[in-house]
Amino acid sequence: MDSAKKTNLRLDTVSAAFWFALAGAVCYGASLLGLGSAGEPGSGFILFWSGLILAVLSLVVLAESIRAAGETRHESGSISWPKVFLVLAALVLYGLLLERLGFILTSFLLLSFLLGISDEAKWPTVLTVATGAALGSFVLFDLWLQIRLPKGILEF
Repeated sequence: MDSAKKTNLRLDTVSAAFWFALAGAVCYGASLLGLGSAGEPGSGFILFWSGLILAVLSLVVLAESIRAAGETRHESGSISWPKVFLVLAALVLYGLLLERLGFILTSFLLLSFLLGISDEAKWPTVLTVATGAALGSFVLFDLWLQIRLPKGILEF
């Protein structure tokens, strides 16, 4: 294994360990707030599950870095700074428009934009995924968990 691969493996391992430790701290703190149940979520319910997802993702990063250490790596190219700034601007606009336009419409627009600038997805796929994700998250949070989301101009 050459020194670049060892460095990448070491950095990925340290990064994964940091995020795993942070996830553990989030889960612990959330459990102190009270988890409740799916029908009656407590203050720490969403934090706990977010921490758990973060822990799983950090383990995925660790496993992927170990698996990729034996393979040759191909550089994906340079960072597209205009796209980075477009994503940041879209997130700021999302925050500004969320109350006015409502959760479903604003989330649909954000997801459509983010998937659309990826250059890999076709528009029918982009619109289908954005619609499904916006409606699915609305059903999950508003209808199932009964977390009130901004209604905006759609009024439902």
